[in-house]
Amino acid sequence: MMKEMYFDNILIADIVEKTAHFHKFEKGFNVVTSQDNHVGKSSLLKSLYFAMGAEVDFDNVWNKNTKLYVVEFYIDEIKFSMARWQKAFAFFRETELILTTKSVSRDLARKFEKIFSFAVYMANKKTNKIELAPPAFTFMPYYIDQDKGWSGLYESFSNIDQYKKSDRIKSLYYHLGIYTRSTVELMAKRDTLKDKIEQLKEEEEKSRITIESLYAEIQNLLPADSIEELEKNLIIPKEQISLLVSRIGETRNKIQSLETALYQHEHQLEVIQEYRKIKNGVSVREDRDKIHICPKCGYSFDEEIYSIVRSNYNLQNEDYMYKQIEQIISSIASELEKYKENYVNLMDELKQQEQAYDEKQDSYEVYLRQRGLQDSVRHFTEQLGENVYEQEKHGKKIKEIDKELRKLPNKKEVEENYIENVRLNIIKLDAWNSAYEGNIKLLKPIKAQGTLENKIILAQMIGLFQTMQYFRTNTILFPLVVDSPRAKEASHTSSKDILKLIFEMDNLPQVILATMDYSDFENEMKRRAKVTVLFEKRKLLNGDTYREYQSEIEELQELLSSF
Repeated sequence: MMKEMYFDNILIADIVEKTAHFHKFEKGFNVVTSQDNHVGKSSLLKSLYFAMGAEVDFDNVWNKNTKLYVVEFYIDEIKFSMARWQKAFAFFRETELILTTKSVSRDLARKFEKIFSFAVYMANKKTNKIELAPPAFTFMPYYIDQDKGWSGLYESFSNIDQYKKSDRIKSLYYHLGIYTRSTVELMAKRDTLKDKIEQLKEEEEKSRITIESLYAEIQNLLPADSIEELEKNLIIPKEQISLLVSRIGETRNKIQSLETALYQHEHQLEVIQEYRKIKNGVSVREDRDKIHICPKCGYSFDEEIYSIVRSNYNLQNEDYMYKQIEQIISSIASELEKYKENYVNLMDELKQQEQAYDEKQDSYEVYLRQRGLQDSVRHFTEQLGENVYEQEKHGKKIKEIDKELRKLPNKKEVEENYIENVRLNIIKLDAWNSAYEGNIKLLKPIKAQGTLENKIILAQMIGLFQTMQYFRTNTILFPLVVDSPRAKEASHTSSKDILKLIFEMDNLPQVILATMDYSDFENEMKRRAKVTVLFEKRKLLNGDTYREYQSEIEELQELLSSF
């Protein structure tokens, strides 16, 4: 047997104004009526859902933040109550407090899921993650708001834009038993797998193109010798070149050393000559101090160094020292010439060896290029194989998911039944138009204008309940709450047709209807209803009711203000 939920009563208390309203409902049909507008019918019905955590749009004169809302309801034979003050909720099972929270989506929705054995899960449009939808989606097919509900099917609640409009309408599948949480998770997984397959196919195509390009490049390369032979032929020349470069460096260093020694001894002769001139009283250049510094090597001479030179050579006269230095210079110059000649020969030999090495290196690089390309081909081929395997694996998982989804009620069969029910309802309401033929879809609300819009919306909404009844959907049934269905109706007959169709509903636990001048139609309705007449404009709440429930109001307000 399906679970049923129905409202028992609601208490609305304005904490600031010290006024309140209490309304008792019956299981079955309830009518809240008046002979005039602005008496609070819509605010009363909106408050039912606001108390339950579903956001609604009150009119400008209704300050929802100054009011405490308490709704009592039954699930089968168990009594629950919900109290709301601003964003705080207190949830009771009989007299036991089972939840206090300020989180609708996290705490309250999860508690509803548990006690209703029902919930709607959808993908958040920002994160794309499957999440538990707020209470509005639990009640969505069951409520028609006066202000928004008659302008668009299932558009009565506010603050539901965190989900795509196409996904919001899919929540109907939950009420029809087509979707469950696991169903949506399976479908989300299937969509993810399909996206992965598409991505893998793109990568597969890129890999195949790359492999073809690599093969073409390999074919354009000349055949190379074996790697072993090439490496052997390169090792010895490389070592020889290394030794040759080392010898060249040593020779270059020796040449530089000999050139420095040569410059030093040549300058020594110049210094000795200058000192001779000084001793003999011959004038010397004004910058004679500079003659003490060798202009090529930077070696400096002065009186002290001159004496040291003489002592080093152990000479008794300058002429002999002069000749000794000349001999040293001649010896150095001869040795320097030999090293320079050797340096030229070594450089020629290096050039020849490097040329020979480069030729072998070219062959080696061709081989390495070939081997690199072949390794790349091997890598991309392996990658391609893994890619194809992953596609096959994902494809098998998709088939398994599809098999599981086929166990659920057949969408096509459900929709066919829905289409027929809606069609018959539109005919009953004398609103049929040939343009509707072929345009009735479960997830695509029919668009209508003017006085027909109410009829078409109601026909679709009731058609959903009729389809649920036909397939004996194993979900909980909620009250149908309809506000001002006659708002756009011009004729007395049309109004009567709308009310009759509502009163034909016999598969729901409760119907709550707010309408004007119900007494004009009451005798023509098939079922008895609990009728409440509201009289005073803007006077739904009053001080007497507040005083009657004051202790309860203050106790709950204190509780809800404490967290």
